Amino acid sequence: MRPSEQTKPVQFLHGTPPAPSSGPVTVAPSAPAKPDKLLRIDDVMELTKLGKSSIYAMPGFPSRVRLSSRCVRWKESEVLTWIASRSAVGEQ
Repeated sequence: MRPSEQTKPVQFLHGTPPAPSSGPVTVAPSAPAKPDKLLRIDDVMELTKLGKSSIYAMPGFPSRVRLSSRCVRWKESEVLTWIASRSAVGEQ
């Protein structure tokens, strides 16, 4: 056998062979089409008409995203969804 014809053992990443596929592979989108805007406390207060302490203390209010030890933001989509859900409660 010539050196070019020799077969080398297949090496897999992380030491395990990939699992056999049983059907078509679906790929989930890696990111939303439009990234979510992060709102400051003043923006959240303006949208909700709530005070700062009410926003922090209210159960069920969207959780904040901590950017650093002294900086938090709220996802705009979650705040708007919360506002819409509160409007639906008021209409009942």
